[in-house]
Amino acid sequence: MAKKTWKPQGQQGAGHAKPRRKRLSPEERRAQIVAAARALFAAEGIDHVSMRKIARRVGITQAAIYQHFENKEAIFFVIIEGFFGELLAALEAAVASESEPLHRLRRAMRAYIEHGLSRPEEYRLVFMTPMSGLARAGLAVPRTDEARHAPSKGSLSFDVLDGAVRDVVLAGRTRYADADLLAEAVWAAGHGLVSLLITHDKFPWTDRARLVDFQLDLIFRGLLQEGCPMRQRPFIHN
Repeated sequence: MAKKTWKPQGQQGAGHAKPRRKRLSPEERRAQIVAAARALFAAEGIDHVSMRKIARRVGITQAAIYQHFENKEAIFFVIIEGFFGELLAALEAAVASESEPLHRLRRAMRAYIEHGLSRPEEYRLVFMTPMSGLARAGLAVPRTDEARHAPSKGSLSFDVLDGAVRDVVLAGRTRYADADLLAEAVWAAGHGLVSLLITHDKFPWTDRARLVDFQLDLIFRGLLQEGCPMRQRPFIHN
């Protein structure tokens, strides 16, 4: 009879032991939760995603997810602020080196459009999602007292566009003096282009860069005074 070899208890079946899962830091776990929620929100709609579903996607218990976020609105707020934080950086970089008011505004709008198109799922969530039952807590709406005292990344992003429009108005380039109305109309035009290209991405569009340039030219020709020389020629595409 073959003699049994004794092994210490801790070494029994060591070759078949399951690898120990790496313990994530709180920051890593929060990032994992946000990534899972972003994917679920985009695929199923915010109203149809529960904290339990997010926890299941991450591989943790429902109780564990509440150690990191109070509710799904809190997770959604992180997604929104992350999107606007990157947008704010893109807008500020776009206008930093340009002194001509109209070109500053054009650069800002191009940066807005390009950022939205580079983050289609997040753009859908932030700007194209009906959020019944969801409060945008902590997201200061531009031009409110809340935004002035505690600006969010979203209101700061709008301030870059709003400020660029006001500079063009102050320079006497526009046929309209209502800067608030102009800022909203310019933003609406940019948003319309981004949302259309995201929603109908299978449409056989012409070259996207040319379409963006042409749309921007149309916007700015429409707001310039009749006798403005810049209205008679295409803007510098940069």
